[in-house]
Amino acid sequence: MIDKLQHFSDYYLVTCTVDRSKSKTLVQAAIDMGVKPTFVTNARGLMHGKQVGFFKLSGISPSLDTLYLLVPGAHVDTVMNNLIKTGKLDHFGGGAIYASRLHDLWLSGTDPFSGSPASLGSAHEFQKDLVAITCISQRGMAEEIARGAMAAGSPSPTISFGYGHGIRDRLNFLLQLAINPKKELLEVVVGSAEAERIFEIMVDEGKLDQPAMGFISTHKVEKGLINTLSWQNTTPYPATMEQIIKAIDQMQGNTNWRASGTVQTSTKKERKKLSNLMGLNIIVKRGLGDAVSLGAMEAGAGGTSVIYANAYPQQHKEHSLEKSDEREIILASLAPAQVEPIVKAVTALPELKDTPVMLYTYPIPEALTYMK
Repeated sequence: MIDKLQHFSDYYLVTCTVDRSKSKTLVQAAIDMGVKPTFVTNARGLMHGKQVGFFKLSGISPSLDTLYLLVPGAHVDTVMNNLIKTGKLDHFGGGAIYASRLHDLWLSGTDPFSGSPASLGSAHEFQKDLVAITCISQRGMAEEIARGAMAAGSPSPTISFGYGHGIRDRLNFLLQLAINPKKELLEVVVGSAEAERIFEIMVDEGKLDQPAMGFISTHKVEKGLINTLSWQNTTPYPATMEQIIKAIDQMQGNTNWRASGTVQTSTKKERKKLSNLMGLNIIVKRGLGDAVSLGAMEAGAGGTSVIYANAYPQQHKEHSLEKSDEREIILASLAPAQVEPIVKAVTALPELKDTPVMLYTYPIPEALTYMK
């Protein structure tokens, strides 16, 4: 049981996805600005293959790191601008950074942010009116879903590995063998005008409206800068088509112009979707994810997904990147009325006594999974 749980409001989750070679520099920059801790997960991207003569080479999956930072609203622009400057995220192919406002944040221990970071340079013009689409699929399906999204015009999604708890845990041992607990988590950020179309394509590609295939949801992104690479092509021209599209995105301030030429057909499937849910993420020491997941399910959660991360706390500079803590991030999508009882049930678990715990919620306007 957690003895003292602090509550915070007006916080943002800043997500930054970059080539793995940049992550240590960005983590150190975050620590220097007062972010504590920064959570880092290993991920991969996806790029379309390039054409060589009559042959098209298969795409590549660059190694990425995704950084998750909790930042108060008063400092979110400064932190994002400084990370952009430090990691050159405004360069073509530099990476992605975006911020989503949290509904509530609970934390055992000290404040998640200390300090007042100074700006390292001029402010960037962020894209607005963005939507993040998050998909949890069976292992091996994420690449197909990602390719479908990219063919529809999205930037390259980020793919992480994890495992799930849900209906499988309620079955007997023999039936459990028929359901693979290993999952892939895929996230892509798009303009709000094209979000529904890409959402539907991802559902089709992953068969997410069929039993035990996965879960897909959306949440609002307040601001961001998306410079991930999607193409492996070579070109004889000074700029690639991707660079031209990116330049138009920046001039327009969003990506909604891309949907202006989309033709809506009458054959669109009518799907039964979930709406007005609340996402709950719980971050605990590695090894406690099963206890937390089962505790949440006993309190009413339909299921959870778990990904692994490292936490880099604020320490002296010479040690800050050498002493990381392994963590598990447990994700659940709930009805708003379920949040309070599940938070109470989880934080009352004896396994969480005297151990760092962080919980935060955010609105999920739309979601879909198999429903009878």
